[in-house]
Amino acid sequence: MTMAVPAGRGLVDDVRVDEREGGGRRPDPEVEPKARRRSFSAAYKLRILNEYEAAPDGQKGAILRRENLYSAHIVEWRKAREAGALAGLSKPKGRPPVDDRDKELEKLRAEKAKLE
Repeated sequence: MTMAVPAGRGLVDDVRVDEREGGGRRPDPEVEPKARRRSFSAAYKLRILNEYEAAPDGQKGAILRRENLYSAHIVEWRKAREAGALAGLSKPKGRPPVDDRDKELEKLRAEKAKLE
């Protein structure tokens, strides 16, 4: 016998009565997972700032709605741009690549040490 019974807030119980193990309740599939803070790349911030500042007054709100942003984002991103922080963020992460001359110099030093 199959029966669908509302099992409470956020839970759905549609298992067979004779096959219940561990309560037989499953979480509601429409429950959102844990929220995460959004992060934006420096290129995205600069692109949106340029587009926002070039837009006429009536279109600025439309840009914010389209991108799902708040005016506070624009204020903070402007401050960061004026302080030069966004230019620094656009650099690639990690160590800078090793120069070919440095590799060759290291190789020659190791060869010299081996010969001595």
